[in-house]
Amino acid sequence: MELIKRFGEMWARNSENIERVPGSSKGGQGVYVLYDGSTPVYIGKGNIRQRLRAADKSKRRGNSWNYFGWYVIKDKTLIHDLEVLLLRMLPPYLRRLTREGGHFKVLAPPIQTHRPTFRRRQAKAQRAPRSCLGSLNA
Repeated sequence: MELIKRFGEMWARNSENIERVPGSSKGGQGVYVLYDGSTPVYIGKGNIRQRLRAADKSKRRGNSWNYFGWYVIKDKTLIHDLEVLLLRMLPPYLRRLTREGGHFKVLAPPIQTHRPTFRRRQAKAQRAPRSCLGSLNA
């Protein structure tokens, strides 16, 4: 199954490069990443060229990035979850311009994982207490 239809990585921030990104009429919907040097600072989704133009003029994001990457996603229904996955992979201090952590589109609640140490402690608590007196039937 093909996920990425077209992409560009670590393009310098300038008007010429932004205009080279496919527009919405050419299927330019997907996920993009803004970088400060090699550090990702923002991950977004939507009509990529339009969103890059807006980020270029943004007062909040305007001076915080100098490179960008873009990924046109073949199956449009996957764009949201792919953005969320990328957001969750980055530690919060790296996505300083992204306000949301993102939530997957799921039908069931997420499976909670437990730490093995918790299970071990719980198992020890359920054991019969040991005695230093030995067996009373001896």
